[in-house]
Amino acid sequence: MRAYLVISALLLVSCSVGNEPRPPPSSRLVYPSGVAFWRAGDSSSTNGFLYVAGANFDKCFDSGAVSALDLDGLGLRPFGKDFSDPEEVAGFPALLTDLRVGASSFVLIDSFAGEMTLWNPPGRGPRLFVPTRAEGSYLQVVDVGEDGLSLSCAQNAGRDCRIDALSLANPPGAKNGQPGAPGPLGVAVRREDPAANVWVTATELVGPAGAETEDELQSYLVDLPAATPFRDALTTDNFVATGVGGLEPGAAHAVAIGGRYVYATGRNSSTVQFGALPARFAMRLVDQTNTSRVLDSALTVSYAIREARGIAVVPMYRADDPSQVDPDRERVYLLARGPDTLLTIDIEGARADFPTLRVVSAQSLPEGASELEVLSRGVGRGNLIAVTGSGDEAVSIYDEELGQLVAQVLVGDQDPAQPSQPFGLTADVRGNSARLFTSTFGDGRVAVIDIPNLDRPQDARRVALLGTRQLRDTRQGTSVCQESSP
Repeated sequence: MRAYLVISALLLVSCSVGNEPRPPPSSRLVYPSGVAFWRAGDSSSTNGFLYVAGANFDKCFDSGAVSALDLDGLGLRPFGKDFSDPEEVAGFPALLTDLRVGASSFVLIDSFAGEMTLWNPPGRGPRLFVPTRAEGSYLQVVDVGEDGLSLSCAQNAGRDCRIDALSLANPPGAKNGQPGAPGPLGVAVRREDPAANVWVTATELVGPAGAETEDELQSYLVDLPAATPFRDALTTDNFVATGVGGLEPGAAHAVAIGGRYVYATGRNSSTVQFGALPARFAMRLVDQTNTSRVLDSALTVSYAIREARGIAVVPMYRADDPSQVDPDRERVYLLARGPDTLLTIDIEGARADFPTLRVVSAQSLPEGASELEVLSRGVGRGNLIAVTGSGDEAVSIYDEELGQLVAQVLVGDQDPAQPSQPFGLTADVRGNSARLFTSTFGDGRVAVIDIPNLDRPQDARRVALLGTRQLRDTRQGTSVCQESSP
């Protein structure tokens, strides 16, 4: 997402001046980034609940925030409803500006939130993980009540999740800046695994302040139990170096968890010592049985890509019995940039010491590909892949059965002075229908896209915009700082 590349410049013109408290508003979204969806299987809720991280990108306010939205309470059309009513369709997108966020559905987090993921093992309520790139590089952890709306900070049981938040920089025992994971951005967890670990990426390399060569630097992922992501449990053992075994250290953007390996994408990085550095890899595999083993995909040997962004991994099925998952085969979807491309990669020998990677397809994408979401059509069917793209302000949908893009759904107002910059993406998939939610970072809203029939993804339509449009000061290129609501 292009906006993230100019954080330091925007801070110089921050709206946050003086010593007066400026809590973020609960009535609107401030540079929304990560999003997550939840609906209990036995829920009486028709549309479920959406969780949105506000990044407070230009520091208008004292902090960022996480908001819980009741999609039924907002008046969103029922999930799975078709487009047969011309009068209703003529009213798209519905502008649902009153978010109805109560005091219990709103918690404070540090600024510069990245992705968001949700952990929901049996027997407990959902837990949200949000990395934030504010000074200190924190992982914010938010628990969700059984009602889907009540939020509390897992690390202090209060409403200000900045208190006792887990800093991923300079952990106990670190020396000369290593290990450390400054600038955390991507996050992943096995959603229903009670013993799951949460994985976090870092966009900065670390090393001695007086380092004279890149060889003195290192890059790390963070790997810690989802049940106990607390300060007193963090040690240097929770940091996984990616520049090992002769591999160059490089910053990671996103991460996806397979059966044996964790797949991390590589991006341009920043360092205190040398400033910006180019990406050193497109995708690396970390062995979960021995995290000191890291394998490189060597994708850049075959594809002249500059860096990578979002990634997802899904199971594949047995050739002799398509109803059964084959644990030795996985499929990875990866978003590359420069040029923007969706790579589909099959992993053979997914449990082996040295799996085989085969690129199945490479689909050109609009500029600015950021995040992706896999929409499964069931056993024996090809998936749909939804991709956010800031360059054309749209969500693109790729149908792997047809081998082509089948839809591009505009999510913003196409205002050159204020591009919508779609980034975060999450989905509600039930039966043969799906609903997509994408945060529009630039204009402060969430766009809702319905696909009533997964056999006809070309019919996808933007049906609603959640929140009021973020006002923009065109002289500074930042949002207009508005007073917060009670």
